[in-house]
Amino acid sequence: MKKKILTIALLGCIALTLAGFLLFPKIENYFYRIQLDRANAETMKQIASTDVINQSISQSIERSAVQPLIPEKAYLVVPSFCQSPFPTEESWHIHHASCEEAAVLQAVYYFNGVKAIDLDRVDSTLKDMIAWQEKNFGLHKDIHADSVKMMMMGYFGYKEDEIKIIRDATILDIKQAVAQGYPVVAPTYGRTLNNPYYKPPGPEYHMVTVIGYTSDRIITNDVGTKRGKDFSYPIDIFKKAMDREGGDVIILMPHSGVPSDSTKI
Repeated sequence: MKKKILTIALLGCIALTLAGFLLFPKIENYFYRIQLDRANAETMKQIASTDVINQSISQSIERSAVQPLIPEKAYLVVPSFCQSPFPTEESWHIHHASCEEAAVLQAVYYFNGVKAIDLDRVDSTLKDMIAWQEKNFGLHKDIHADSVKMMMMGYFGYKEDEIKIIRDATILDIKQAVAQGYPVVAPTYGRTLNNPYYKPPGPEYHMVTVIGYTSDRIITNDVGTKRGKDFSYPIDIFKKAMDREGGDVIILMPHSGVPSDSTKI
């Protein structure tokens, strides 16, 4: 009888250990999400109405030997949507590599004053941009800053001087651009960002749209998740993720060639 009880107890302990082993990652991820959600909420609480940068842009983006004076906090009201406009396996299959297109499209929407997001239209535009790449690059793949610039010039008709690439960008470069009213499209290594809302195991190469900052965090519209609006990352983590992918960021200028009623947006 004692042996039977001991056997049952041992099996119970083994079962509990296995259950704990299997459940621990999910429990850990759950609390990590709570922690990040709180950090995001706290970051946005720091953004006052006076920190929102007016869209009227007059300053040029140029590096200077003299450190520019920038506000401690800044925020741009940039439309947000996921690179997979619809939360279906079919949509994710089509748009698994559409982070670049979605990130720059948010900036295009911003400059064209688009407020209401039509997901069907977003989906159609992203598919058109994919088709352009397949025709001009031979396939749809992850593309870096120079190829994104080519796509924006070829697809939207941007001029050479309407797209600026900052090589080996610093956090100060990014803050300066945002403070002057420009969203920044930044290539990153997604697994360094470690966003728990990414579709597992998370992207390697990944582009996000930087729309703001505080003293210690970079605020993004992260197209890699439907929860990506105003998603912030610690500055050191963001810089590490950006440097892993070369550190070249993209800044779009206002472009009069894409009217607000264009079928491309």
